Amino acid sequence: MLTGHAKIKVMEKYIIKKDGLKAEITLKDAGKFVLYEIFPRILFAFNEVNASVLPKMTTDRTDDCICIANYAANGTCGLYSSNGKYIYLRAGELMISNEQAERSFEYPVNSYLGIEIFILREALKNEELLSFFKIDIEQMLHICLQNSHTTVIVENVNLFKNTINDILMLYEKGILDLSLLRLHTFYILRMLTAGAVELRSGYEGALSKSQVNMARQAEHLLTSDLMNRETIANIAKDMGISATSLKNYFRAVYGQNISEYLKEKRIEEAKRLLGETSLPISDIANRVGFESQSKFTAMFHNTLGLTPTEFRRNSHTA
Repeated sequence: MLTGHAKIKVMEKYIIKKDGLKAEITLKDAGKFVLYEIFPRILFAFNEVNASVLPKMTTDRTDDCICIANYAANGTCGLYSSNGKYIYLRAGELMISNEQAERSFEYPVNSYLGIEIFILREALKNEELLSFFKIDIEQMLHICLQNSHTTVIVENVNLFKNTINDILMLYEKGILDLSLLRLHTFYILRMLTAGAVELRSGYEGALSKSQVNMARQAEHLLTSDLMNRETIANIAKDMGISATSLKNYFRAVYGQNISEYLKEKRIEEAKRLLGETSLPISDIANRVGFESQSKFTAMFHNTLGLTPTEFRRNSHTA
């Protein structure tokens, strides 16, 4: 049982419900983690987060965790590493690592869905089933974490996309059982063992604390008042850095280009105003940062397939 093979050690504010080889861990409305022991000392977790920061959660005997495979389906996940750098995992990326976060985990867009595979050292002793699938954990570690790398990003993640999408679809529909999860996980581990992956260091593009703070400050300045059409060039100049550097920091933290991120924020606010107020469309356009109602209407329609008027009508009749 999960309670015997791999106990969970978390902060008291988490609520844990255990059911055989499965455990569900929640932190009020901020996050839910569904954890399975798919094989002795190999754990699989679904991570759903609706918060900007969550306290670190670990398995017992964390030092025995020799590898973590972490895939971000939606949102970005940031961890502060042991060498003082921030590494951000963006949507669609698969990270392989043998290091733990030093502090809490950060979710800059306040929403995250991801999966993780934890391999603990004692899994090396259980060779029979792994060898049947030609999974060699030590070989996998050698391939993925050679040249003194502690964290790598898989470049050709498309190798795993169908399997990962199947896992997430089955999970979201509530029809994922342990046997299916094992099969999909073994496929991922087998592909890693086979050396079919192309890798780059996870520290390429890692940020210092000051660089992360610059990205956060820029996000605040750009979104706290959407009517204020502040430019990246001016923000970067005030920070004493180039606009290109600031754009790179922003993309690393928030997982999107600034223009894409702002477009989503403007659409979100426009939808709220259309649904909750009776403000004229022209006023809403101005409030979300558009110089004219026509430009706002064109962007809204291109994004959602509805004009602002049609969206308002539908929201009031829903």
